[in-house]
Amino acid sequence: MNRSGIQLKAVAQVTAGRYPLWGAPKRPLRPANPRTRDAPVPKLAASPQLPEFGQIFLDHVAWMVPDISQAAPVFERLGFPLTPYAIHGNREPDTGELNLVGSANRLAILRRGYLEILTPVDGVDTPVTRHMRKALDHHTGVHLIAFTVSDASEATRQIAARGFDLQPTVHLKRKVEAADGTEAEAAFTVVRAAFELFPEARAQVLTHHTPEHVWQDRYIATQNGIVGLLEAAIVTADPIEAANRYARFVGRAVELDGNSLVVRLDRGQLRFVDARGGAEHFGRVSRPPMPAVGAITLTSEDLDKTRYFLLSNGLRLGAINPTHLLIDESEALGVHIVIVQD
Repeated sequence: MNRSGIQLKAVAQVTAGRYPLWGAPKRPLRPANPRTRDAPVPKLAASPQLPEFGQIFLDHVAWMVPDISQAAPVFERLGFPLTPYAIHGNREPDTGELNLVGSANRLAILRRGYLEILTPVDGVDTPVTRHMRKALDHHTGVHLIAFTVSDASEATRQIAARGFDLQPTVHLKRKVEAADGTEAEAAFTVVRAAFELFPEARAQVLTHHTPEHVWQDRYIATQNGIVGLLEAAIVTADPIEAANRYARFVGRAVELDGNSLVVRLDRGQLRFVDARGGAEHFGRVSRPPMPAVGAITLTSEDLDKTRYFLLSNGLRLGAINPTHLLIDESEALGVHIVIVQD
């Protein structure tokens, strides 16, 4: 048994099976541990924005907040310009009718991936709003991990074949202003697991149909030097069970990585730790009761630039060393943010 209490024999049983839904990852990713100095990370900025057939990427994570107007200044202080407030709709493919999903968002766009702020829409009662309000009763923080694939229909078939109950597929739409100033509609196909299957954070897979409306240059963060989303770390009393469940969902294997478990994707990865492992990786997780997303890891094109920007904005940084920065959960709406050199 290692220091965090993960039994190596049990891990070996989990990792023995390979889940070939989307094939094997094309290149390894290394962990982002602020307690170490020598863990290399991939060049996310040089990777493609969207996956090819057979690949699966970590696309975005989403904070769920009760009041998006109060959450926005937190992200702006971190150096993320936000997209305008937008309400989500589900367009019925047969009739073209647009029905309210019950959520609205603003986005912090990165060169690779993005961060989302989600809030329930007042006066709307749907399965989505009920799930969001239940999540907010637990804590304010990251409650959604989204993966992207090239073919959502194929993903639906394969995930269902792995034994997961799925929500009805959502043909998500939201109004946006295109880069040329005209009115446009951002479009996504979203496949969600049954909400109760992933109490740590909602798991979903999506296909982007209009990436040009999402990754607009005017919204991409530049001042803080942050370029990509590398990792989401889940803190749970049973990392083995949680890692195995998420691995089956994304069609990847679980690997032992020091005192934690990792599910590596074609871009990005998931990490699973218990409370002790979380404290060793990114500090004590005090606010979100387990299970929860305890930290996310972002990459920077210039860590000195990022450090200077954050300190200039009055943020307190932990784990300051040549390769890692740490923003405490108290500064980032309930989630630690680890930043490493891209």
